[in-house]
Amino acid sequence: MITLSRFTKCIVWGLFILGSFQTIAADNLLKINPDRAKFNYQMLCQGCHTPDGTGGKSVPKIKDFIGYFLQKEIAREYLVKVPGSANSSLNDAQLAEVLNWMIIEFGGESVPKNMQYFTTNEVATLRQQPLFEVVEYRKMLIKQLSVK
Repeated sequence: MITLSRFTKCIVWGLFILGSFQTIAADNLLKINPDRAKFNYQMLCQGCHTPDGTGGKSVPKIKDFIGYFLQKEIAREYLVKVPGSANSSLNDAQLAEVLNWMIIEFGGESVPKNMQYFTTNEVATLRQQPLFEVVEYRKMLIKQLSVK
C-alpha cells in the first residue's frame, strides 16, 4: 500500500509538472495573427513610427533596427516598457503579438537568428513598470548594443 501511495503521488506530481510546462510552452508559442497585428500597428503605432517603420521627426526608426533590442534583456524589456507599449489599450496578448509582428515585419538583419518571441506573461509583468524618461534611457541602451 505504501508503494502504491508513493507511486500515485509521483504520477500526480508528474502530471502537474507536465501541465505546467504545457502552459508555459503554449504561452511561448503565441500565434501571431498577421492581419490583427498589422491592424493594431496601424491604429496605435504607425502614427509615430510611420507605415514602414522609418520613424517620424523625433521618433526613432524601428525598420532594420528593432531586432538589436533583443541582444540584452534590459533592452528587450525596453520595448515593452516604453510608454506607447506599456500604456497601450492593447491587452497583454495583443501587445506581445504586435511587438513580435513588428520585429518580424521591420527587423530585417537586426533580428538575431535565435529570436525569443515575447510572451503574454512576459508582457504582463514588464508593462507594470513603464519608463518615463525614454530618450536618455534609449541612448544608454544603444551604447550597450552591437549595432551595425
